[in-house]
Amino acid sequence: MSDNPLLDVRKAYRLLFDYQSRILDLMKFIGQTYAIPFVKGHPKFSGRGSNKLDNWSWDWLNMYYYAFHFNDTSVKDKKIFLSVYLLNDSGFFEANYENAEANDKKVGHLEVEQFKNVEDSKTKLIFVAGQNEWNWWEEIKHYSKEFILNTHGQAKNTNMVWKSYDLDLFFTEENALKQLEDFSKYCTIKNISITVEDK
Repeated sequence: MSDNPLLDVRKAYRLLFDYQSRILDLMKFIGQTYAIPFVKGHPKFSGRGSNKLDNWSWDWLNMYYYAFHFNDTSVKDKKIFLSVYLLNDSGFFEANYENAEANDKKVGHLEVEQFKNVEDSKTKLIFVAGQNEWNWWEEIKHYSKEFILNTHGQAKNTNMVWKSYDLDLFFTEENALKQLEDFSKYCTIKNISITVEDK
């Protein structure tokens, strides 16, 4: 921090407000583009903020790693499930993957200084889609190296796929639409009917 840490805090909160507002607008855009309603969301790195002061600070900053869930179950034999995982900072996960390979001690959630450097970490969206079944997490864990680092993948035992994109590819509506069209094509190849609605 600088010589005026509270100034940095005020700037950080305003930046975070603007950033999360853009993220929520992006999630609305994704739901509208695919015509799949948003249902709910869950933090995947921490818990939700609560009335317990003993909880981690992360519980009050729960969009560090967050899953936005959409689904359309209106057609009986063609139920579509979509989740968009917002990974704001891959530093915790990458540090642990590297430590595991070197047989080093696991990095804890509170050991922020041990996370991978912010310059070397990533911010991205991981799109997950499935049709008629949605129990892929029994096979693929949302914190696994395979899910976090691989650019794409598919569950072996369920009709579920995922593909990741750097978040900066979504900074304009035109570029965001290109990525959504790309994921739609990827899903179509895997026989999952996620399509871009005509605008």
